[in-house]
Amino acid sequence: MQRFLIRMTKKKIIIGIFLGAVTALSAVAQQLPNNHFESWPETYNGDLQPASWHGSNISQVGLKFTFLYQKPGRNGGYCMYVADRSVGAFGITEVGPGYATLGQPWQYLKGLSIKSATAGTDGGIAWKYRPDTMSVWIKRTGDHTTDEDFHLLYYSWQGTAKSSQYKNKVEKCTSTERINEESDIRQATDGNECGTDQPAKQVAEGWYRARAKYSTWTRIKVPIFYMNDGRPTMCNVIFSAGNYPAFRANYGLYAGNAIYVDDVELIYSSRIDRLAIDNIVWSEFNPDSEAVQIYRIDKKDNRSDFTFAGFRGIGSLTNIKGQTAQFNGRKLDKQEMSVAPGQVNGKPWEITVKAEDGSSTHTYKIKVVR
Repeated sequence: MQRFLIRMTKKKIIIGIFLGAVTALSAVAQQLPNNHFESWPETYNGDLQPASWHGSNISQVGLKFTFLYQKPGRNGGYCMYVADRSVGAFGITEVGPGYATLGQPWQYLKGLSIKSATAGTDGGIAWKYRPDTMSVWIKRTGDHTTDEDFHLLYYSWQGTAKSSQYKNKVEKCTSTERINEESDIRQATDGNECGTDQPAKQVAEGWYRARAKYSTWTRIKVPIFYMNDGRPTMCNVIFSAGNYPAFRANYGLYAGNAIYVDDVELIYSSRIDRLAIDNIVWSEFNPDSEAVQIYRIDKKDNRSDFTFAGFRGIGSLTNIKGQTAQFNGRKLDKQEMSVAPGQVNGKPWEITVKAEDGSSTHTYKIKVVR
């Protein structure tokens, strides 16, 4: 009997270790690839390039221009460095935005007409997760940092977007066919001004842009807002030193403006922004409280059971093309939220919210009083 107990105990320990390993691997899977920028196996024009990430590097008429470089990171390793720079030949130059992305930067010129020049970002990576915040460590340098926006952008979507023309600097629209181009996905915030033939369904977006200088490493947290309850199939991230993306802004670019990026982390929250009871949002709910909260019902209300729904990612972005783009947030699913029943005028209902990556939980206590 004693040997049997010892064997069972060891088995439980092994199972526990296995489950712990699975949880750890799952959490890692829910982060972006090479998010600390320590892997640099590739080169472009002789300059090292990070695994999984692509720079807005340009190759035209036999010439190559690098926008993405390896630099010392904030903790002794490496980081990404991208900078605006002048490109061109034969006395014709133009400043291009320096940026890095999980997608694929592209440039297109129709014939030899510089007026038709256009560019953007296609695609991203396969993705099914729903983070709540993107944390980024940055430095921002240059002589014109207060004259030009830098951008930290995350977006996710379902389906496939297609279009056949994109805005250029002079002739309005240039014909070229793209799939999952950034401006065809981000319809509400940076939509293709030349029209999208087949839109995708955008699920979420976190977008931080500012005109500022950061001479030392600074952590910026970018809230991610949800447009619906859907689960994405792809996502992309863009870190830009210049005025891209912003409605194909090819003005106000300054050579030398740069951004250093290191230690990108996706944060999965176990808190909610709103609580609905019987499909009606409870305006007095405090999402930051750990104390018992009181929900009052009419004395004549004889119900003893209630439905609860939690929402995350509530917010809005304003002044998008002179309009307001609303992000209504998403409803938590059964894997993220569970309810332990209570009693009217008695034991509180307990609502346990789990972070999607399993990193934390939070319990709200709601006492219903008649």
